[in-house]
This record gives sequence, C-alpha cells and structure tokens, in this order.
Amino acid sequence: MSSITQAQETYDNCNDAFQLCPSVPQTLNNIDATSTVCPNCEDDFNFCFTGENTIWMTFTTNDVGGDVDVDFSNLQFQNQAGQGTNLQAAIIEATVPCVSSSYTLISNCENAVNSPFTLSATGLPANTVYYVIVNGELGASTNAEAEFDVLLSGDGVEQNPAFSIGTGSTTICTGNLAVINAYTTACNDSSTFTWFVNGNEVAETADPQYVTTDLENGDQVTAQVTCFESAACPQVLTSNILPYTLIDFQLDAGPDQTIDQGESVILQGSSDVPDITWTPSLNMSDPNDITPVVNPSQTTTYFLTGDNGTCTITDEVTVVVKNALEIPNTFSPNADGTNDTWEILGIEKYPNCNVQVYTRWGQLVFQSTGYSLSKRWDGTSKNGKKLAPSAYYYVIDLRSDDFPDPLKGTVSIVR
Repeated sequence: MSSITQAQETYDNCNDAFQLCPSVPQTLNNIDATSTVCPNCEDDFNFCFTGENTIWMTFTTNDVGGDVDVDFSNLQFQNQAGQGTNLQAAIIEATVPCVSSSYTLISNCENAVNSPFTLSATGLPANTVYYVIVNGELGASTNAEAEFDVLLSGDGVEQNPAFSIGTGSTTICTGNLAVINAYTTACNDSSTFTWFVNGNEVAETADPQYVTTDLENGDQVTAQVTCFESAACPQVLTSNILPYTLIDFQLDAGPDQTIDQGESVILQGSSDVPDITWTPSLNMSDPNDITPVVNPSQTTTYFLTGDNGTCTITDEVTVVVKNALEIPNTFSPNADGTNDTWEILGIEKYPNCNVQVYTRWGQLVFQSTGYSLSKRWDGTSKNGKKLAPSAYYYVIDLRSDDFPDPLKGTVSIVR
C-alpha cells in the first residue's frame, strides 16, 4: 500500500468529534491521533479494543429513529516499519458526553479490519447523540494510521425534507399580482425563503409566499430554503421551476386634457380589443366608444377598461376643468379709479345669471339679473347708500346646466 502523510485534524478528542451528516461522504484520517487515558476519561474503554490513537465522530438520529450504518471505504494505510495495518472501530452511546463510564456499545465492534467495512446499529431512538470511534491497531511498535472515506446512512438518520413552489396559474395578465406559495415537508427549523427570478435573487421572505407584479413573459421563478438551519447538518433545498407566461394587449386612455368649465372634449383612447368600457359615464356620449365626448362639470378622472376574454387591463386619463369664473373676494369702492366695483371675470358667458349679496345678518343689499359692466356692484345698498367696510355674503346662480348648484362665498369691502 502507498505511504501517505497527513497532519491530524482536531477530531482526535471526544469534545471535538467530527459531525457526520447523512448521505454526505467525508474523507478522514487518524494520522498522528492522540489518546486521553485516565480513569473515566474519554479513551478509558475496552470493548473489543482500547483507545490508543483514536479519532471521534458523532451523529444525531432523526425525529423517528431507526437503523444506522457507518460505511468505511478506500482505506489507505501508512506503511512504516513496525506499524499496525488494521483499524478498530465501534459506535457507542454516551449518556454523559465523553465520560467513559457512561458508554454503551450499540454496534458491531471491529478490531482487525484493513478493507471496506460497515458499523451497524439497529432500532436507535429518535433525537439521540451517538459517537463513532476509530482506532489504529498496535503493530510491532506503533499503531496503524490511515486515511479513509466515511458515509453515514440509514433510516435512523436520513432527513427527507421536500420543498416545492406552486401558484394558481403560471399564465397571468400583465400588471396583475403573481402569488407564489412555498410548500415544505419534514423541513424542521426553516426561517426564511429566498426567491429567484431567472436565477437572480429578488426577495427574501419570512412567510412562505412571494407576491409580485414585476414578472415578464418567459420569467422563471425558483426558491430556496434551508432546513434544520440551526442543527449540525443543515440542508439547502431548491424548488421546482415555475415558468411564467404573461398575456398583454394594447390599451391607452390617452393624454390628460384641460378645458374651461362648460366645454366638451373628446377622450383619445385606443385599444386593440373591442370590448372596452369607460367609467364614470356621467356626461359622456357613449361609455363603450373608444373616443367618447365628455362634458365634466369638474375635474374628473376617467378609467378605460379593456377585456380580451382572459385578462382585464385598466388605464386612466384626467380631464382638468378650469373654473370659468374668477370671483374676487375683495374690492375697494373709494372712487380712485382702481378696483372700484366687484368685477367677476367670465360671468358674461351667463347672461341670465342671478347675483345676490347679503349682510352677515341676512339682509339683501344687492341683486342683479345678468352681470354686465353696467350692473356691477359698487359697494352700495339697494337704495344707493355706501356700505360699511365688512365681509358680505354672495349667492351666484349661473342658471346653467353646467352649474346646477349656486356658487357661494364672501366678498369684503375695503375703503
């Protein structure tokens, strides 16, 4: 056999035992391993061999327990004069960790093996810690030293978590929510879910759900979760792939527009599907026409909704209505030629309007049907008396369908 040289790892004492994880092969060695022998110390045992240059491994049974195998293969021994050429090995239970008086042999005990072998233990209880001891047999002068592969298996240790993701449908409408759920089985101690789109991480969630509106046609969604995260043998699981198909069609409510109060405007919608509806439909020529005429009395946002039989898409447009009237809240009737009358800009568009002004006590001091230049209020009462500086209340009925309710407010005389 070929000669090998290795420096001993830290697992040549019980307190630093190497953690074996199920179905994960490891390459270990007992080269230059030491021993700790004293009454009741870790190497103070004698099953079918005594500890002289031991290494230690450990494993924990799963939630149900059962049978366990520890397979040793690819044994490669040092080839020194006087050196032993066999390994010795066993599985033990230590009710008090690393205290030899608490040890119990639970497997076959091997004391002269130089080829692949298996340590087997049956019917082990759940969630229990066990140790695997490997020792080199003493030759003419020194103990055997070797490198070997170790594999832990069996229904008593195998964790079989399952992880998948799913959704109601992988065909969605552009802009709609995609809700993707994660499902785990026998995955203890998992804390977060990591989500990927086309292999790029996009989110990490504590809940097993990912919600997004950012998917594009052809995107592929996957996820990862770590089971047994705080245990000695965590397992990172990757989900199945969800390929997404997005359905889209052209729909545009058109540009925002601005009109004066009382004017009409044509909405400039467009769509490549015939089934469309505008809302709200008040003061609209036809809510099913892609370019209806609207006559809003105030600034209004209209919503265009299209349906292709599978998806519904909505776009919006706002028509800003500028108030046709500019009603000042003060004027100064002091005969200086500036701002001597209460001028209401735009009111000439409503020749049948009715304008009334009241004192704070409700006394009518001014009234006019129509409000032309010659009819403007000059700050006097109905009998022509100058009114005192104060705030007065006005009611303006434009007598127009565009203004079904009177306009009300205050105007102050300043002298």
